[in-house]
Amino acid sequence: MMLISSICIGYSQNITTHSQDLSNIEVSIGFYNKQMYYLQEPIIVEFKIINHGSDPYLFIASYNKLFTFDFEISTLSNRKVEHSRLYILQRRQFEPILNDEITLKQNEVYGVRVDISEWFDFQKPGEYIIKGIFYPNLITDPNYMLISDTELYLQLNPPYTERYREEVRIKEIQKLKAESLPPYDVVDFALNALMDKDFEKYFLYIKMDKFIMQFTNARKKYMNAKDIDKPAVIEEFNQYLQGNNKLENIPFSDTIPTNFEIEETHIIKRDARVVVNEFFEYGQVREVKRYTYFLHKYGEQWFIENYEVVNLQ
Repeated sequence: MMLISSICIGYSQNITTHSQDLSNIEVSIGFYNKQMYYLQEPIIVEFKIINHGSDPYLFIASYNKLFTFDFEISTLSNRKVEHSRLYILQRRQFEPILNDEITLKQNEVYGVRVDISEWFDFQKPGEYIIKGIFYPNLITDPNYMLISDTELYLQLNPPYTERYREEVRIKEIQKLKAESLPPYDVVDFALNALMDKDFEKYFLYIKMDKFIMQFTNARKKYMNAKDIDKPAVIEEFNQYLQGNNKLENIPFSDTIPTNFEIEETHIIKRDARVVVNEFFEYGQVREVKRYTYFLHKYGEQWFIENYEVVNLQ
């Protein structure tokens, strides 16, 4: 059944009763597609209502999400972030508000996504704490609300100029997408990406400032460069790995296997080595080489720092 109510006359539904048991109702929020966030750009937060109890849970959901959901956002110094003008204008609308009755059975989930950059007036970059607010009887019944079980920490960065926006954004997003895999899975992921020549994925688990050191020409350029110029050398090295320049005498494509087998893995605290037999085909010639990859754990993620090679046949 669809319910129509008017916010301007303070209409309050009584379909959802305050007597429902809320002890098994979970209200949570989380970032959708976690990434680096910038001022004046979308910040998508996902709201979830989960019924863990055996009894059905009934509430009202407005077609316009701001009548059912809201947030409390503050700085680390506890200064509240005000709602945006767009949000306030929508709240003050005098048009009928369309609603639905929602019934959640046991373990069922109801979720919505909200761009909080449209709902709130973020005026400057900084660190913010976000709490979710759920109004089961609509926001017209503000005394009946549930606060999210989780809080979110938002690092809001300054806006980038259009010139650098995409380049920096892609690199930072790719770093965030790197999963906390064990060392053997890191090597497996990297080698499969390399064979597919998907270098964005390949670079996810490479510690470039360490990896560059085993390449003669690249190492010399990197060591002799001023700190401010080192990122440019790393980018030139990345282009070499992708076959776009002749930085080294031997093309990196000659080191891309056609297949591989992981033989063994050794982990000692935050260091690991993974031994791999890699198979190469050069025309009619087939070679097998034993690679030993050396990894280090930075935070919760393992990264490849360098490798050694021994010809087996």
